[in-house]
Amino acid sequence: MYEWDLQIALVRCREGRFPDYREVFSLKVSYLALSLLGGAMLFAGGAQAQGKITNHVAEGNLQVTHNVGCIAREDAKTSYTPADLYASIFDCIEKEQYGSAVDLYVMAFARGTFDMQRVKDKSAYQALSVLRMVTFQKMDEAQRTAFGTALENYSKDGIAGACEFLKGQNAPDYYPKYMIAHGMGGFTNKDDDGLVTPFDAAAAWQLTLTKAGICAGK
Repeated sequence: MYEWDLQIALVRCREGRFPDYREVFSLKVSYLALSLLGGAMLFAGGAQAQGKITNHVAEGNLQVTHNVGCIAREDAKTSYTPADLYASIFDCIEKEQYGSAVDLYVMAFARGTFDMQRVKDKSAYQALSVLRMVTFQKMDEAQRTAFGTALENYSKDGIAGACEFLKGQNAPDYYPKYMIAHGMGGFTNKDDDGLVTPFDAAAAWQLTLTKAGICAGK
């Protein structure tokens, strides 16, 4: 799918660099995530300079399962994965509907954090970061600036409303293949569904929003 996504996972896996998703999510800090675009482009450019890279991708890696276009957060069903939402985010940006794009960005982060609690393979957790980088890479400079401004404004005025909205939603009910197939387990554990068992989805969703996610301290 992407010539460098597996390489990122492999390098970080070897170095033991897995992000601590227990940190409180700050939308102001997340604005800095836009700088990941530069790193992604440098990485891709360096790979091309070194010659052709053989890309091995497990089936379902970062796969969009519901291509719904730009939607309001109220229309984002619990069956929509972060991969689906990032596709929708870019659609919203193309239509200059930045408020909806930021709403979905927050939701994608929350659902991705939830998925990290139920997916066993830590090397798969990079899926969310790669989805973000790929989306930012597709934006032009004007779109990145406009989205960054919308994100900053949202951090001031929209976070409380986002928390209330997400707390009223049920836990995601899709199978997180987009993430599972992104990790090393997608190649080595094909007879395993990749999920933590037992797993209390309702409790994990509330934990995502109150202690491990965007609504901590709200």
